[in-house]
Amino acid sequence: MKFVHLSPGAGSGFYCENCLRDAALVLALRRIGHDAASVPLYLPTMTDAAVDGQLKGKVFFGGINVYLQQKSRFFRWTPRWLDRLFDAPWLLRWAGRKAGMTSGPDVAETMLSMLRGASGRQVKELDRLVTFLAEHDRPDVISLSNVLLVGLVRRMKHVLKLPVICSLQDEEGYIDRLDDPYRSRAWEILRARAAEIDAFIAPSDFYRRQMLRRLDLPAERFHVIHNAIEPSGLAPA
Repeated sequence: MKFVHLSPGAGSGFYCENCLRDAALVLALRRIGHDAASVPLYLPTMTDAAVDGQLKGKVFFGGINVYLQQKSRFFRWTPRWLDRLFDAPWLLRWAGRKAGMTSGPDVAETMLSMLRGASGRQVKELDRLVTFLAEHDRPDVISLSNVLLVGLVRRMKHVLKLPVICSLQDEEGYIDRLDDPYRSRAWEILRARAAEIDAFIAPSDFYRRQMLRRLDLPAERFHVIHNAIEPSGLAPA
């Protein structure tokens, strides 16, 4: 099975548990015989171990372009050659080290725009990703690193006609720390769009119950696969 995992990167400026989990997931799928790759979003991943050769150096929804398109209508219509300059790996790595440059309201507004998908301000980036997936050995299944990527699903399923699964981890705490109206609006959009996802993978029974309640979806869509560690190289003390 050809499996593509969409994984937000964190650059190299700080530790990202989800980035490491995503890389481990893709590498484990390869070991059991699947054709699996990780597509990085926003910033380069902490490790490129799970990125295939055709994805080396490629980032979708580059963090700088996402920010510029959020703040200015002009950048929502710029040609790809200009956007490509802002997606330069060295520039994205620099941006990743400046995480404190963006204010809380800016981050929340951008998150809401991303949740809206094709009706958000980053639709140009969404079209680029979907076109790439359609032309780059169309996968059998798309996997999302977390439910905050739900805005990508409708366009992907419409064009690619394939199932989408989604890992769940930390979203509830992240959203609930936002001030209103961002918090309530985020949950409203999530509940409206999460039904487009075919299955959810929770890391625990507790979190499965939490997100089942928050997303108001049938219980059979939610499955539990506990997080694990790679035991090779480890020995009893």
